[in-house]
Amino acid sequence: MKVPRFTELIGNTPLIDLTKIVGENSAYLYAKCEFMNPGLSLKDRMANYILDIAEAQGKLKRGDVIVCSSSGNTGCSFAILGKIRGYQVVIVTSEKCSIEKQNHIKALNAELIVVDYDSYMSYGTDYAKKNGYFDVDQYNNIYNPEAYYKTLGPEIWKDTNGEITHFVMTGSTFGCISGTARFLKECNPKIQVILADPVSSNIYNYYYSNIKNDLSFNLVSEQYSIIEGAGKSKPTKCLDFSVIDEVIKISDEEAISTCHQLANDEGLLIGGSSGLNVFAAKFIANRLNKKGVVVTILCDSGIKYISKIYNKEFLRKYSAT
Repeated sequence: MKVPRFTELIGNTPLIDLTKIVGENSAYLYAKCEFMNPGLSLKDRMANYILDIAEAQGKLKRGDVIVCSSSGNTGCSFAILGKIRGYQVVIVTSEKCSIEKQNHIKALNAELIVVDYDSYMSYGTDYAKKNGYFDVDQYNNIYNPEAYYKTLGPEIWKDTNGEITHFVMTGSTFGCISGTARFLKECNPKIQVILADPVSSNIYNYYYSNIKNDLSFNLVSEQYSIIEGAGKSKPTKCLDFSVIDEVIKISDEEAISTCHQLANDEGLLIGGSSGLNVFAAKFIANRLNKKGVVVTILCDSGIKYISKIYNKEFLRKYSAT
């Protein structure tokens, strides 16, 4: 009898039909349930792949220390996979990270360091370099988008029988949208890829200001977003603008209201970035007719945000600021 280990359940997540939430004559809308990975997020794919590559290249051996700067989900994934592979794991995150994700990381016996929001990425890099530890460097690691190119892209193509016309996804490292889009466009160059950008992010401005490759350009967003794991002040090295056809701005209110709509209407408890994705995908689907097939990603579970986007008191305080 062949029975898999828990971590062998990474990937091959179900694609579900959300067409009910779009207009009657609009495109079909489907979503990949990435919250059904063992770590409750799509980041398991990337963490597993990066560890496989590092071990194959001899960059990691049992007992080594892994350092990962993360808004939370990648930290959870490395806490799971790193520990069972015999590594010590240090996760660096920011004060914005939900208490649920912080507790998830600590419950897996990884060391958690919480620093200011603006410095957690550089802190992790400096910490790893200073101590000679393995730095995941997920925002610039070429194996991040490659993980999705080899897994998520092929799954979406297979799940839709090659009928997908539009792929909608937000980004923080931008590995998922870049790698997945590259695979899909190799299968069919006519597929349109839309990046959903939160209000606090500058990627929309970079994309439409013809400064895509000028990382010295200083753009300042005056808005604050409570959506975690989405958006960035500057493009990362994982972001491939060449596979993106459009960038659209989505507000916190639009993302969070979508989370509550899906909880009420579909029994889906999803995170804020998933709500952002679905709102954007719904917007795109409503521009199209029944010939369109729009696919988006449900990045992680809403269980990770009970204290925030599903907390009425927190939302009242946020809306009052």
